[in-house]
Amino acid sequence: MSKFLTSLMIFLILLFSGVVRANDVYTFYVVDYPPYIMASNDDLTIHGIDVEVVKAAFNSQEVKVIFERLPWKRIIRSMQEGRIAGTVSCSKRELRESFMYFSDPISHVRRAILSKNNLDTGNIRTLSDLNRYSVVTVSSWGMQKELVNSDIKHRSSPDLVSALKAVLYRNMDILYMAEYPALYYLKKLGMQTELKVSELQGEKPLPLHLCISQKFPNSERLKVAMNKGLRAIKANGLYDSIVSKYLQASDR
Repeated sequence: MSKFLTSLMIFLILLFSGVVRANDVYTFYVVDYPPYIMASNDDLTIHGIDVEVVKAAFNSQEVKVIFERLPWKRIIRSMQEGRIAGTVSCSKRELRESFMYFSDPISHVRRAILSKNNLDTGNIRTLSDLNRYSVVTVSSWGMQKELVNSDIKHRSSPDLVSALKAVLYRNMDILYMAEYPALYYLKKLGMQTELKVSELQGEKPLPLHLCISQKFPNSERLKVAMNKGLRAIKANGLYDSIVSKYLQASDR
């Protein structure tokens, strides 16, 4: 065999061994985090805002992805070792940057306040402003820890439905929680005409990303494909359609 043909074969092997091909299937592992990821053991399917966004973005690039459940600690350990492609979704942290690639943001987490429609919340700009109101949150959630650390008086409810009812029927002014879960559960429970969700005015959203193990094969190309696909579904309106399906009332 000539040197030219030998070189060409080596080039082709290297080229196609590192390409994200249409017939490849990549598995991303998740935990239940409504409405971003709906992956409870009672649900046969895995869906949610971030899951559908990631799937649509990769579909636009002819890359097939599927999703499976795993405990969070096993996901992180497996990503460190390069045994899985990655997870949907996670925030960018310094400790993770040594073994993860992060896509462009696919959604965000932002603290918010839920109240009756007639309550004026325009003057609530920081967490300390909540001291002027009666506040409820869900016991053991991260939001309650913030209230405790900030020394803000509040009541706790055992679950989200009880907390919502405390605002609706028991004269609590505000439920302190995250924006997207608040919007999602208002829609799910049909309370959108009675309660509203307001952002904390000084709050900066925390971006959430598709997180890819750096040691996994084709990881950099997966990131490129995801970012390209994300731009495509934002341009054609599919991204907004996915978010609206989970958060907005059907009559809007």
